[in-house]
Amino acid sequence: MEQKTTVSRKIKKIMHVLNPMAGKGTASKIKETLGSSEIVYMSQSADEATEFIKNTCKTDPDTCFTVYGGDGTVFKAVNALMADGNNERASLKIIPTGSGNDFVKTFDGEFGEHLVDVMQFNDKYAINVINMGFDCEVVRRASRIKKLPLVTGKASYILGVVGELVGKKPLNLKVTITYENGDTETLEDEFLLAAVANAKWYGGGFKVAPIADVSDGLLDAVLIKNVSRARFISIVGDFKKGALVDDDGIVRNDVADILIYKRCVGIKIEGCHAVCADGEIFEESCVDIKVIPGAINYIKD
Repeated sequence: MEQKTTVSRKIKKIMHVLNPMAGKGTASKIKETLGSSEIVYMSQSADEATEFIKNTCKTDPDTCFTVYGGDGTVFKAVNALMADGNNERASLKIIPTGSGNDFVKTFDGEFGEHLVDVMQFNDKYAINVINMGFDCEVVRRASRIKKLPLVTGKASYILGVVGELVGKKPLNLKVTITYENGDTETLEDEFLLAAVANAKWYGGGFKVAPIADVSDGLLDAVLIKNVSRARFISIVGDFKKGALVDDDGIVRNDVADILIYKRCVGIKIEGCHAVCADGEIFEESCVDIKVIPGAINYIKD
């Protein structure tokens, strides 16, 4: 599915939105570096920033929101832009200052304006990765660990992986996949983890979906069946590097019995307990995900 990936919109205002809590307070220091002529909004929380973006779009719909924070802050901004059709005129720019900055890795070395896909799940939106099972619980644990002094986002995720391995709890999932041609496929099994990706990276640098493209109108679904701790440990290094899948999306022979990699336009997953969307965790037993092609104008300069 070919999608237009570049666009030039009429931008009347540039608004800097800072989350002082992101990156252990890093964002609040940035205000001092911005010129006095810059329009800056200091939110007290990510939810407050969401409401500010929504309200600004009512009066200044052609605003480019420059958001300072991590993936969680970006999640809030994306949901604000997708509300009430704000995405049709507003634009998004991200300055990574959080503990997890995975989405911006997509555009390393690329500049300009890009129309990027958005994932709708139930009544919410995500732009990077939606995951459940083992890695969702890792994120939950990592969110606690990263509050400790001197612990980076990447380190907190790795420590979270180690912690969750001790008491891993697989999920009995029913997964219904809808392909680009309209065909569907249903899988039922005991899974260790499931991830639905718009972009390639999550968890502070894990390349979960190595061939994902944020502008192709497709989702990349990654599922790992329940395996022993020893086998998971044996593959986690290559999983982190994205080396379990080739450039055509073909799973490596030695993991073909446990790893499923599908490209689709929609996926419904039943039997989960919680869902992690761009680092934000929600208690959900069923998640219905579809792709919205070219939904947000993203600016990288």
